[in-house]
Amino acid sequence: MFLFGVGALFSMNAADRFDNYRDWAIYRGDKKANQYSELGQIHSGNVHQLEKAWEYHHGDPNGPSMYSNPIVVDGLLYFTTPKVNAVAVKADTGEEVWVFESAKHRRGEREFRGRNRGVVYWEDAEGNYKRIFNFVKDQVFAIEPKTGELIRSFGENGYIDLRFNLPVEPEEASIEVTTPGIIYQDVLIVGSRVPEGNFSTPGDIRGYDALTGEFKWIFHTVPLKGETGYDTWEWEQETIYGGANPWGGFSLDEERGWVFAATGCAAGDFIYGGSRKGENLFSNSVLALDALTGKLKWHYQTIHHDIWDYDNPPAPVLASITVEGYQREVAVQFTKMGLTFVLDRETGTPIFPVEERSVPPSDVPGEVAWPTQPFPTKPPPLNRLAMYEADVTNISPEARSFALEEFRKHKTGSLYTPASLQGTITTPGHQGGAEWGGGAFDPETGVIYVNINEIPTINRLEPLAQYDPETATAPQRGEMLYGTACVFCHGPNKLGNPPLYPPLTSLAKPDGEIADQIRNGKGIMPAFSQFSERQIDDLIAYLRSDRAAVEGIAESDGQESSGRAPIYAQHAPFFTDQEGYPAISPPWGTLNAIDLNRGEILWKVPLGEYPELVKRGIRNTGTRSFGGPVLTAGNVLFIAGTADEKIRAFDKFTGKSLWEHPLPAGGYATPSTYMIDGKQYLVIAAGGGGKNATKHGDSIVAFALPETLKP
Repeated sequence: MFLFGVGALFSMNAADRFDNYRDWAIYRGDKKANQYSELGQIHSGNVHQLEKAWEYHHGDPNGPSMYSNPIVVDGLLYFTTPKVNAVAVKADTGEEVWVFESAKHRRGEREFRGRNRGVVYWEDAEGNYKRIFNFVKDQVFAIEPKTGELIRSFGENGYIDLRFNLPVEPEEASIEVTTPGIIYQDVLIVGSRVPEGNFSTPGDIRGYDALTGEFKWIFHTVPLKGETGYDTWEWEQETIYGGANPWGGFSLDEERGWVFAATGCAAGDFIYGGSRKGENLFSNSVLALDALTGKLKWHYQTIHHDIWDYDNPPAPVLASITVEGYQREVAVQFTKMGLTFVLDRETGTPIFPVEERSVPPSDVPGEVAWPTQPFPTKPPPLNRLAMYEADVTNISPEARSFALEEFRKHKTGSLYTPASLQGTITTPGHQGGAEWGGGAFDPETGVIYVNINEIPTINRLEPLAQYDPETATAPQRGEMLYGTACVFCHGPNKLGNPPLYPPLTSLAKPDGEIADQIRNGKGIMPAFSQFSERQIDDLIAYLRSDRAAVEGIAESDGQESSGRAPIYAQHAPFFTDQEGYPAISPPWGTLNAIDLNRGEILWKVPLGEYPELVKRGIRNTGTRSFGGPVLTAGNVLFIAGTADEKIRAFDKFTGKSLWEHPLPAGGYATPSTYMIDGKQYLVIAAGGGGKNATKHGDSIVAFALPETLKP
């Protein structure tokens, strides 16, 4: 208790020395998530002369990808690997200083491989206590920054166990932290990734003491009885509710002492919400919380009753703009729909008018789509909000013919057309619009830059097979479990959604290894630690079976029974041509400049190409991109993330391409830029793999100007 008091005293009213536009010591550059640097040694006139300064290999070129946005503190660069090991290298040379091997300290010394976007640095106001926080699945480790040693006085022998301090039993909690937390004074604020199906965990936001690891507060994103938002749900007995989680991290207003988050879809379910009818606060919401207490300041919901998996991927960008002659402090929320919400930072009120427009109802038994959705009048949508025959791909006669035939088999419509039994083509798709990389804001001009994806999905619901639990076989019970927990990714009948999600029709792994992966997760697969041993055995029995083993189950008639909504298998494959390219006409990925002062798009350019199409003369298609842009005072915008495995520089005024450089593997991360001994560096994690499913790599690559150009 003495240490707790000392830490609180040291940090009281102390400004974070690294919350600036110079150091890049914080995820996304600074606590306002501006992804901006005031460094200008590299500028639009010399950026074409950038060359590789150093490259570090962590030695594990396997999946999943590296999404880490490296931070730099006192000359050391910190990042995480696919094993979620924390690594420190010298920021000017890439020379390894230490590696924190997380498996040695995990419960049971169990290796975990997962997506992770980096670490957090903290020091108290006097500089007596310093640490790196490494987020490994459901544990938060405190590490000594200079040596990489575990600080065992923190939490429970060096870590916080995030399965605890939730409104569910610890053994039922499935938690994975994929994006770093954020710190206000001595409070470490943490979010999480949770499963999206019928076996989820609440996506609550929690605060911990950064010195001791002591739990301090929780905000329930799935409200409990008596809390604000509880009456926006229709609750079913014996139904597990979860999700509404801020998996994209946080931004923070130091002066107000407020932390900002943006939440995703509620769970259970994914593109169906029959068991959670209502608006579903605080899913799909921008939240402002008191960072010391977790008390709600305001909320703004971007989608009511999300049945499209249209999460809010990044935390809002906190910016200052000038609207009609008045300076306004705002929170800018990008979305998967390609809509941009610009909200007053003090109140959450939209700066530009937002219209609640009628949207199509659902025709699926058990579903009740919300009748209206909010549409900002400014800025304009950053992508198409519907797909028509005229939008079908035109990259070749063969692709267009194939796509047209598929297009005519399904329903289509405007944004927020619900999933159907026939299948509904949804645009821009659940990996469309903005992703977790966020945007880069220019504090000098009020312009923000963001990369956008367009790849429609086909949202289809299939009534799940029903069985008598007294007489059902293990494969039959497993099929039901698969339909509610696994079908989102691995598709109907275990056929997969390649290349990201493999088929499960011919498993070579032994049962014990399969059970371990189901229970603990791996890579992009979440953990299902809440499954009982019998459920895991049933699921494996179904995975090992052929279709004949589960025949004879009566199909659901889609009607509600016993007061509960019907259950559906939910399929959401991408709408692609015969070769796997998006079946909508290009561009499939763009880089955009938006004037927030006026709510106008200044320019839009394709971002990335597919090498195989380039060989056929098909250029400027854009690709899906993952990871965000970085803007510098040199008037240069840097971004990687594309399927052609390159990093690029663009002129911020025109969108003109100024420089590109191949990477050893795809850079599905946000770059960082910093200065050491008068030399500016640009660094990117090149781990490949990811949702673009390119080859894996193990590199951190740094670029700089040649010595002859250094001032």
